[in-house]
Amino acid sequence: MSNDQVIAVEFQDNTVYLRLADGRVIGNPLEWHTWLESATPEQRANVEMFELSVYFPDLDDGLDVEEMMKGMPPRRRKHAVVTH
Repeated sequence: MSNDQVIAVEFQDNTVYLRLADGRVIGNPLEWHTWLESATPEQRANVEMFELSVYFPDLDDGLDVEEMMKGMPPRRRKHAVVTH
């Protein structure tokens, strides 16, 4: 197991925390991740943990350890417009 393996995801005081295998804990305000802030407890609980990231299948989105360590809000994604 790598030191950067996420071993737990926790939510407390409007913050999301990732606990890493080497004991580090990193966190960001939930308001930086509005898709996660508005998720239900069930959606938040369904999480897949990997080295350097976590993925929430019910929300089709995830968190990146390296990005969270920067301590800056993530860039906003531009949603593609699908036309038929």
